[in-house]
This record gives sequence, C-alpha cells and structure tokens, in this order.
Amino acid sequence: MERTLIDIAVRPIYSGGPYQVLEAYRAAKDRISVNTLVATLKKLTYRYPYHQAIGFYMQRAGYAQNQYDKLKGIGMEFDFYLTHHITDKIYSREWRLFYPKGF
Repeated sequence: MERTLIDIAVRPIYSGGPYQVLEAYRAAKDRISVNTLVATLKKLTYRYPYHQAIGFYMQRAGYAQNQYDKLKGIGMEFDFYLTHHITDKIYSREWRLFYPKGF
C-alpha cells in the first residue's frame, strides 16, 4: 500500500488526479506505516522532490504532524508542483509546492 501511495503521488493523473490521490491518502491513514513509506521512497531515489507532494497529501489527509514531518526531514531545496498543467495555482511555503486553487 505504501508503494502505491508513492506511485499515485508521482503520477496523480493515472489515478484520477490530485483530488482522488488525496482521498486515497485519507483512506490509507490508519492502515500504513509511514516509516515503510519513507524507507521505500528513499530506496526509489527519485531526482524530483516527490516527498514534498507526499507530505502535503498526508497533511491535507489529516495525518499526525510527527508522521508528515518525516517527509520534511528529507529536506526541501526546490519548489515543486503537485501535478502537471496547473493553470490556477497557490503556493505552499511550508512544502515549497504549487497546488491547484481550491484544493
């Protein structure tokens, strides 16, 4: 389940878009190990900071702060986007992430 949450955060369009990804994170909240998710993400060695999007989804889905803080601990050097082709966007300073207005 942890790997699936990573995959849908990396390519949200394949799972219906960011709103559906958020619903998946909500549904998985009490069913996953955040430590396993973080360890799996690190093993995948992505060049892009997908951990920022994952942490953002976790925060929005109501995870405990100590859980999504594990993603912040990876570091945030770059601005990033929640998904491609966002026309009307808002910026989260906390996550250094652009996301759709109204999200």
